[in-house]
Amino acid sequence: MAIRKLNNQRTDARLLLEADGPVELPPAEVEEGALVVQFDNVRPFIPELLETLRAGTIAELVPVMLDGSTFAIHTRTRTFWVKLWHANGGNLSRIERAQVISCLPSTRGLQVIVGDEDDDETGDEFGADDFDEDDDDDDDEVGAPVNPQPES
Repeated sequence: MAIRKLNNQRTDARLLLEADGPVELPPAEVEEGALVVQFDNVRPFIPELLETLRAGTIAELVPVMLDGSTFAIHTRTRTFWVKLWHANGGNLSRIERAQVISCLPSTRGLQVIVGDEDDDETGDEFGADDFDEDDDDDDDEVGAPVNPQPES
């Protein structure tokens, strides 16, 4: 885990959290004003993110971002993509700024079942009579062309 020092307009510095894998975040002090949201439709879910950050959690890297500093924070009902800046000195228990990039409904623990639970184990939902595999007929009907062109 690396922490990159970023200087801003103020005289203090914030440290961007970077890692090669999941990071265990201890319970942290974070003010609501420290969260910056990219889209206003995320704003109603910010209290849930604050509660999770204040309690401590695991921050998992978002693999599609490839930057090593965008983390997924899982809450009770949502998954937030965030970048986190901590207080100078690398103290993970004080979050100076959090940028919320995305907020998605949580799918953790969700099991998707396609078809009926009564289907047999082979996954065959079609019977042998559902398909005509008899290609021996030479008198096949010719259908209309898919993209007919006007005759000139």
